[in-house]
Amino acid sequence: MFRSGAIFLCAALVAGLSLSATLVVRDAEAELRRNLSRMGADIIVIPWGTMSQDFDGAHLVGMMTDRWMPRAYMDRIAAVPGVEIVSPQLYLSTLADSPFCSLPEMYLVAYDPVTDFVLEPWLEHDPIGNLRLGEAVGGAAVFDPGDGQNIQVYGYPLKLVRTLEETGGDVDQVLFVSFDTAQAILEQVQSQPRPAFEIAPASISTAMVKVRLGSDPHEVAVRILEQVPSVVPIESTGFFQTQRGQMVGLLRIVLLLAGLTWVLATLFMGLVFSLAANERRREIAMLRALGATEPLVLRMLLLEGVALALSGGATGVGLIVLVAGLFQEQIAHAVNIQITLPPPLLLLTLVAAGLAFALVSVTVAAWIPASRLSRQEPALAMRE
Repeated sequence: MFRSGAIFLCAALVAGLSLSATLVVRDAEAELRRNLSRMGADIIVIPWGTMSQDFDGAHLVGMMTDRWMPRAYMDRIAAVPGVEIVSPQLYLSTLADSPFCSLPEMYLVAYDPVTDFVLEPWLEHDPIGNLRLGEAVGGAAVFDPGDGQNIQVYGYPLKLVRTLEETGGDVDQVLFVSFDTAQAILEQVQSQPRPAFEIAPASISTAMVKVRLGSDPHEVAVRILEQVPSVVPIESTGFFQTQRGQMVGLLRIVLLLAGLTWVLATLFMGLVFSLAANERRREIAMLRALGATEPLVLRMLLLEGVALALSGGATGVGLIVLVAGLFQEQIAHAVNIQITLPPPLLLLTLVAAGLAFALVSVTVAAWIPASRLSRQEPALAMRE
């Protein structure tokens, strides 16, 4: 009972810890990717001669400048080695004391929802595919007038279809529209006696750049400066790169600990099986003397281990699923680790993987002592 119970507990430990480690790493990786995606652009590219302000936070919105550069520069920037995604933004105008913004100023900016990667993470729980003509996305300080009314911008009606989560930066007071809607607003402005602003055709004011993972943003910024004329690349602060490295290192430690637990449990089960083999030498020798073959004895011992592995693994996995399902809020509050159960199909896959780990662990641990025990000489074992 003792040795069977020890193997049972080891199987439960391996299966349960493998599943729990997978859940923790999965949630940690999802949170890491979410935080990294919310850091905005690694580099913003602005026209040469633009007075640049200091950026202490994430690059989510471009410069509020009246300078432009040709939109054709997007292809040149995208061709620079190390650049993964480029998304354009165009500052249109600043509306002071707007009745649709709780802050003194509201900025009107055009962006491309198809290539955008800086605003989408702030719409994570309310995603958007594309913006139709006359639709807009607003920062946290921009609000809808209600009662079915639209936001009026220079006499052009805009329907607020999404609101970004609060960022604490300038993006909270920005009203984003598509480039098609920006062109329609420009035509509306140009039709007035005194146009409020002018925009050069086929132009942008900022290019938001995401650097490929593993590339150095500083080296990519230098390449952009060398290969694209009349632009200035501005890098994000080094704080974000440091945080990324620290969190990736933490994930590797968690995976290492999970692997170390699996190795130690396997060694412990092998030790238990070795002790069991020494205690059952006469029993196995008598079975051999009565006609049991080596394969039969080996198969009998391995099947015993498999039965303990499956029962222990199922117990360990079941306990983890039960605890994670019933006490996930208490666990998150107590140890600040969020554990959420995945969708049913993925959960079944992870459960099967946990049972497979337990089965493989017991089989590997039992193979050497079981094979040695099945090959022993019956007469010598019975004489001892």
